[in-house]
Amino acid sequence: MDLNRKQQSALVLAGMLLIISVLQFGETVSAVHSWWQVGHPAVNDFVVAHWWTHYTVASGMFAPFWVVCALIALSLSRHRPLLAIVILSLFLIFEPLSCISARSVVTGADGFLGLEELPFAGAERAADWNHLAKLAAQLKRVGDDSGVFPTSEPSLRAAIGNIAFETSPYEQNGRELTFDIRFVLNQGTPYATTPEMPGVVYYAVNPTGKQFVLTISGLNAPVSNRPSMMKAEAFVGEKQPWGGLLATEETLYQR
Repeated sequence: MDLNRKQQSALVLAGMLLIISVLQFGETVSAVHSWWQVGHPAVNDFVVAHWWTHYTVASGMFAPFWVVCALIALSLSRHRPLLAIVILSLFLIFEPLSCISARSVVTGADGFLGLEELPFAGAERAADWNHLAKLAAQLKRVGDDSGVFPTSEPSLRAAIGNIAFETSPYEQNGRELTFDIRFVLNQGTPYATTPEMPGVVYYAVNPTGKQFVLTISGLNAPVSNRPSMMKAEAFVGEKQPWGGLLATEETLYQR
């Protein structure tokens, strides 16, 4: 089929759009892989059933969305080549801009045109952080009232009540898991361990009851059979094993 000059231009523009889209298909493959893992976990695997975020979905759909847009615009070139060129030119501006404007989720690791690795632990991290924030607020009130934070397990459980055992984002074998809490007496510094399950909060307090830090176990992924300490940001290999923990801290000062 012979193509006139306008149709050839439209074909070139569409090809450029498709090249950019194909280079981003790794995000789509990762999203589909995680979706499959969550839907078909192995026996005893821990799962974050609702692992997606708006950014995760947008990143996973980025490549298919722009491929469809490019093909639809290209199809117009048969009868409306000038309109196809205008639309494809606008797409060629907006597609790279949508990449560049995507928020960075891996500090210092710029992907092609700025589209970053999917933050698969984003939803998990948000749920865990909200839980830690509730506990910290309750413990802060107790500390302000009594002048010290709980320095024993019975006083800790009496102070926080049922807040410590609300429903977590984790599931195992189709069963929802609740959060749990452990008492740790140290210098009131972040506590890390090799956890047996996700969703366990570690309340580390100093002997005087003037400072505590909360850390929490998690998966840092949609599915895992090996829980770890929850990270405050996207996984960075050199920070293993315990750097960059998701933690909250409160201190009482003598006046």
